[in-house]
Amino acid sequence: MKNDYRIMDLLNRYHLYLYSLGYSIKSINDNHCSITDYVNAVEYIAHLETMTIDELAKNINAVYSQYDKDGDKHNLLPHDNNNRTLNGLKHFKEFISHCNK
Repeated sequence: MKNDYRIMDLLNRYHLYLYSLGYSIKSINDNHCSITDYVNAVEYIAHLETMTIDELAKNINAVYSQYDKDGDKHNLLPHDNNNRTLNGLKHFKEFISHCNK
């Protein structure tokens, strides 16, 4: 499936982007977020929105504002790691902006 390859490509590039920012692959403890945490957060939001990763990337500004602290959907984020999920989405938004330059 062509779309699956594109999704993996985008997530792999996001993974490399996070690595270039100094994030580790896996967190050693719960105090630090990892690349895996942030990639999983993006996949989680895409699932909640019933979007592909490509669709999420195209709509990232609108989706991010809905899940931000004052957004209508902020309460849908997991209570135990809503900051982690939001930060993963924020970094994805920055990544997409960086890709579009």
